[in-house]
Amino acid sequence: MNTKQSKLMFFLLALIFTALSEAAAKVEYCSTAAIDKVPGCYDSLKLAAENDYRWLRKDCCKVVYSFPHHCLLPVMNHRHKDINSFKKICVNVHGPI
Repeated sequence: MNTKQSKLMFFLLALIFTALSEAAAKVEYCSTAAIDKVPGCYDSLKLAAENDYRWLRKDCCKVVYSFPHHCLLPVMNHRHKDINSFKKICVNVHGPI
């Protein structure tokens, strides 16, 4: 590989890295304030993230539907789950709201 190719490769890698880091910075996290207003909702969502839907109530699902389309909800130990996955869970458990 000659010098021009090396410089071009370095430039392209730097460009890709910059684009990826900017995309990662645009992640939107869900505010848990609305979820905290419904007793037991946040805990039931944490359990639902682990496939335990027993405690997921309809009023909690209504709060889930109030969130924007793409935000991440912290569920367990630095893990985040897309709010859309909880919306799908709510549809499967309670039907369309």
